[in-house]
Amino acid sequence: MSNLIWQPSVHYKQESSLTQFKHFVEQKRHKKMDSYPALWEWSISELAEFWEDISQFFDLKLHTPYHQVLAASAQGFIGSKWFDGATLNYAEHIFRKASTDRPAILFQEENKPLRTCSWKELEDMVISLQHHLLEYGVEKGDRIVAVLRNSPEAIALFLAVNSIGAIWSCCSPDFGEASIVERFSQVKPKLLFADAIYSYNGKLFDIKSSMLSLASKLDTLVDDVIFIDEQKWTDMLSFSTSAPLTFTAVPFDHPIWILYSSGTTGKPKAITHSNGGNLIEHFKALALHQNVQEEERFVWYATTGWMMWNYALSSLLIGATLCIYEGAMVYPEKLSFWDFVEQNKIDHVGAGAAYYIANQHLTLDQPRFQPKTIGSTGSPLPPQTFEWLQKQFPSSQIVSLSGGTDVCSAFLSGNPLLPVYAGEIQCLTLGSKIAAYNENGESVKNEVGELVIELPMPSMPLYFWNDHDNRQYQASYFEKYPGLWCHGDWIKFTEHDGIVVYGRSDATLNRGGVRIGTAEIYNVLNTFEEVEDSLIICLDHEDGTSKMPLYVQMKPGVELSDDLQAQIKLKLRKSYSPRHVPDEIVAVPAIPYTMSGKKLEIPVKKIMMGTPVEKAVSLDVLKDPKSLDFWIHMQMNNK
Repeated sequence: MSNLIWQPSVHYKQESSLTQFKHFVEQKRHKKMDSYPALWEWSISELAEFWEDISQFFDLKLHTPYHQVLAASAQGFIGSKWFDGATLNYAEHIFRKASTDRPAILFQEENKPLRTCSWKELEDMVISLQHHLLEYGVEKGDRIVAVLRNSPEAIALFLAVNSIGAIWSCCSPDFGEASIVERFSQVKPKLLFADAIYSYNGKLFDIKSSMLSLASKLDTLVDDVIFIDEQKWTDMLSFSTSAPLTFTAVPFDHPIWILYSSGTTGKPKAITHSNGGNLIEHFKALALHQNVQEEERFVWYATTGWMMWNYALSSLLIGATLCIYEGAMVYPEKLSFWDFVEQNKIDHVGAGAAYYIANQHLTLDQPRFQPKTIGSTGSPLPPQTFEWLQKQFPSSQIVSLSGGTDVCSAFLSGNPLLPVYAGEIQCLTLGSKIAAYNENGESVKNEVGELVIELPMPSMPLYFWNDHDNRQYQASYFEKYPGLWCHGDWIKFTEHDGIVVYGRSDATLNRGGVRIGTAEIYNVLNTFEEVEDSLIICLDHEDGTSKMPLYVQMKPGVELSDDLQAQIKLKLRKSYSPRHVPDEIVAVPAIPYTMSGKKLEIPVKKIMMGTPVEKAVSLDVLKDPKSLDFWIHMQMNNK
């Protein structure tokens, strides 16, 4: 039974955008929605009505009207048409909220003064960049790529690209050159923008030569790489014109940006999203489910290569000030990010679950500023971390999200009308028909099952770039349950309709026929102060036996003693079951992660099963390529 840790007040519920939307629907549709479940049930049973009401509630500016809200394809998902006939522009919706009363962006870079970017400054940058993009011959549908840190310049460049109907694609500067080539070469870009230098954890990284090399490998570029803050860029921004910012209206399903799968094996998939789909989804997700409102402040710590950058950008749609913290969250001080939140009175705070887990042994100085919401995503947030956060910020709503690059949003999210239980995501978002399927393909509750999406969503991919006949798209989501989207996560619906995420289903541990989510193991390991991080796999042998090793990265100066091993095994047994106890616990120098923060459970398992390293994982996607050395050496020694 999960612990109840937060309940919304009557005032909090009444003032929420979700309540306002509920009243809007009740008046328009002449229906009484007496609870969130009733509103959700209507949103999935009358899918077209729901999305039409979202478009009207948020007053989407359509340059031409739509003929039909949803024309489902024969496949059911791939090729379905949303708001067919409608044309719009995402950037235009951003600038509808321009104001002299509040800044557009607050930008904090490690070891530098806070920078305030007004709406006038942002608009001037976009106008200048738009002019030069057009001079380069950039047209609707052209791809513009960038390797940039998270900054006002990155935001302005994206908005300029989008304003003329071109397509954006970006990687963060910490990606390796080969990894970026794998991504950008697929989309044949016209221009490349990049940072020459970036700072992280107090260190400067010079990537100029790498970016010049990257440009030489992209044969569709019409100019050399354009470096931010160098002369060509400065000349662009110094251009002065009295011309207003203009917006090119594009079809609802015109591509807005191309994101990439993690690429842990094979070439990363170039996931292509639509302007209208992301616009309408982000309005819903941010305003209704995270309760972001006009004149509030929003931060989500993210790099430009993670879909949460795109998601956070959309807080500007609501009229919030976008706050950016660039660099290491723990530099120059361990609590630097929290200090940034407090000093700038940021209402909505977001970060990867790993950051909160790493913080949970700290006591934050009280009293601290209490954000309205604290968001978490990237991996499951353990119950004890929920409780630690709530203790530090008693009045804040903890909003755990789950979705992904695939939809550039979250379909499991927060809800200002419902209580929060430790370890649980509050609800299915409106318009998201999702179930947990058991091995027989049956929808189950209070039982771990495969996350299956049963109805299309506007923010699902248009297609994968260069995926002729949608073969990769079909194989990625629709092979296990034909006609239904299988997302690849294990989830469980609880007795109060919350959702617990247990991690990736393809990394699931199978012990004697019983499926165990890796998150259950990590939840226990996170309670041991001696353990920095952990990774667990299950190796299945041809004779039907299996072995489950647990790898632990110890805190500096701490050894993995026999006593600590016994404590870990005992707690796993008591917290869950004897099946959760590993066969061995092994200390390793580091735990491997992708650039986007995903543990490499599957590649490690493949390496341990004898798969050649180059077939198990692309080293370019690792945060630290050396973090795999332990398993590579083990494989070599076993040959």
